[in-house]
Amino acid sequence: MTSPTPRGVWSLDTPDGPGIGFAAVHQPGSDLLDRAQVGWERFNSAADEESSDG
Repeated sequence: MTSPTPRGVWSLDTPDGPGIGFAAVHQPGSDLLDRAQVGWERFNSAADEESSDG
């Protein structure tokens, strides 16, 4: 008898032994993506200012 698989985890039965488990990957929320976009734009504009100062 095998133990139940925890929620959010898939398992793969192999002929060599017990199943291999792996967790689901969740995508980031839209708020995190929005903040990352703002940070990326700020980084790019700072880099542009730095290169133009020469």
